[in-house]
Amino acid sequence: MNTWTLLSFIGFTLLVAIISYIATKKEDLNSNDGYFLGGRSLTGISIGFSILLTNWSAEQLIGLNGQGYSVGLSNMGWAVTSALGFVLLACVFLPFFLKKGITTIPDYIEQRFGPVARNFIAWVILINMAAVALPTVLYAGALGLSRIFDVASLFNISENSALIVSIIFIAVVGSIYAIFGGLKAVVISDTVNGIGFFIGSILILFLGLHALGDGDSFAGVKTLITKDPQMLNAVSSPKVNVPFAAIFTGMLLINIYFSCTNQVIIQRAFGAKSVAEGQKGVLFAGVIKIVSILILIVPGIIAYHLYGSEGIKADEAYPLLVNRLLPASLVGFFGAILFGAIISTFNSTINSCSTIFAVNIYKPLKGGNISSIQDIKAGKIFGTGLAIFAAICAPYIKNAPQGLYMFMQEFNALFTVPILLMVVVGMFWKKASAKSTIPGMVTYMVLYLFFKFGYTGWDLNFLHKTAIYFAAGLAVSIVLTHMYPAEDKAKEEEHSPVNIENWKYLRLGSIVTIVLMVVTYAIASPIGIVAPWEEIPGNLTKILIAGLVAIFALNFIVKKVSNSFDKKIQSL
Repeated sequence: MNTWTLLSFIGFTLLVAIISYIATKKEDLNSNDGYFLGGRSLTGISIGFSILLTNWSAEQLIGLNGQGYSVGLSNMGWAVTSALGFVLLACVFLPFFLKKGITTIPDYIEQRFGPVARNFIAWVILINMAAVALPTVLYAGALGLSRIFDVASLFNISENSALIVSIIFIAVVGSIYAIFGGLKAVVISDTVNGIGFFIGSILILFLGLHALGDGDSFAGVKTLITKDPQMLNAVSSPKVNVPFAAIFTGMLLINIYFSCTNQVIIQRAFGAKSVAEGQKGVLFAGVIKIVSILILIVPGIIAYHLYGSEGIKADEAYPLLVNRLLPASLVGFFGAILFGAIISTFNSTINSCSTIFAVNIYKPLKGGNISSIQDIKAGKIFGTGLAIFAAICAPYIKNAPQGLYMFMQEFNALFTVPILLMVVVGMFWKKASAKSTIPGMVTYMVLYLFFKFGYTGWDLNFLHKTAIYFAAGLAVSIVLTHMYPAEDKAKEEEHSPVNIENWKYLRLGSIVTIVLMVVTYAIASPIGIVAPWEEIPGNLTKILIAGLVAIFALNFIVKKVSNSFDKKIQSL
C-alpha cells in the first residue's frame, strides 16, 4: 500500500473521531434521552446528514452501483421513491410520534396494543437487524475495503481471509462509536463523513466520465447517454430485475417502512429539538436521495462501459472504479470516506438495536425498576453481542445469487412490511387491538415464507407478491377488528418533549420533493434522455417547464385542502 494512501486514510478517520469526541465530551450519556436520542437537541441539517449516511453505506454504494453495472437505471426506484416515504414521515408519522413522546417504534406499539404486541414487534425488528441488515452491511463494507486497499496482497493472505480481517476491523471500530458514544457521537460522525462522502463520490463520478470520454468529461456524458441507452431507461428497459410497476406495489411498501417506521432511520428524527427541525431534516434527506442516483447507480453504469468486457462480478464494479481511477494519495481518503459510511450504518443499527433491547425488552423484564445507568449498560452488552453475531454471519452473504443488495431487500420484505402493517392499523383503526393486528402480521409472514421456500412455482416478482401478502394481512386485521373491536379507551393526555408546531415551508417542501421524484423518472425515460442525442435538450426543457407548472398548481390545490388534512393528522 502506498504511504500516501495509508496516511490519508488514517488522517481523515482520526479527524472524524476527534471532532466526534470534542462535540460529545460534555454530553449526558447516563440518561436514556442523552444516550439514545442525543438529548433531543438535533438540528435539521444534522438529522438529514445522519439519515443519509446511515442509509448510504457500502451496501448502497457498492450494492446499488453493482445493480447499475448489471441492469442500469431500472433499479433506481429503491433510491428515488424513498423520497415519498420521507414526505409521509414529515407530514404524518413524525408529528404523530413526537406528539406522543416515544423513543422507539415498540414504545408506540406498547401504548397502542400492550406489552405482548410490543415484545413481538421488538423481536421481529431485532431478528431482522441481526440476521439481515448488519451482516449485509459488514460484508459489503469489507468487500469494498479489501478490494480498494488490496488487503490480500498487503498481508499476503487469501481473498477470503482478507474479507474476514476487514469484517472484524469494521465491527470493532463501529461498535466503539455506537456502544460508548451514544446517538450524538453517531450523528456528529455522520455529518463529518457526509461532507467527505459527497466530495469523494462526486469525484468518482467526474473521473469516471473523464475516463469514459478519453480525457473529455463532456464526451464521457455523450458516450454514457448514446452507447447502450437502455442502461439509462428506468421505465421500459428490457434489462431489469425489478419491473417498473413494482414501484407502485412492494417497493412502495418497503420504502414507506424504511422512511417512516424503521427505527434506525427515524431515531435521528426522534432526537430533533422540534418537529420543524425534524421535518427539515427528513425532507432534505428525501431530496438528496433522489439526486443520489448520480453517485449510487450512474458510476456502476460507467463501470459497465469501461470494464464490462472483463467479466467482473457486479458487486466488484465500484471498488474497481475507485482503485483504478483515483491517484494513490486519494485512494486512502476515499477509503476513509467509505469506511465512515460503513461504520455509520453499522453503528447506527447497533445503537438502535441497543435502544430497543434496553427500553422495550430489558427494562420491562426487570419490572421497570432499574436506573438509566443499568438500562444503558444492558443496551451496551446487547450491542456488543449483536456486533459479534453479525461479524460471524457476514461472510456467508457472498453466496447471494443476485448480489448483496437484492438479497437484503428480499429478506427485508419478510420482516419489515409486517411492522408497517401493525403501525398503520394502529394509527388509522381506533378499534384495532393486539388480537386483530398480530394475526394479520402472522398471515403476511406465513404467506411470504410459504411462497418463498414452499411452493416456488408462482412466477411473479417478489415485490408484487409482497403487496399481495400485505393486502391479505391487512384484510385479516380489519375483519378481526370488526369482529372483535377493542373497548373504547379514554384519550390519554399527551406530553410532547419538544415543540410540535410544523415547519412553515412543510407544504412547499413536500410538493417540490414529490415533483422532483416524478421529473427524475421522466428524465430517465424515452421522453427524456433515452432518445436521439439531438432531441435531448428539447425533451429536458419540456420536462423542466412541466415540473415548475406542477409545483405551482399543486401548491395552490394543496393549500386549499391542507387545513382539513392538518386537523385529521392532529386527531390521530
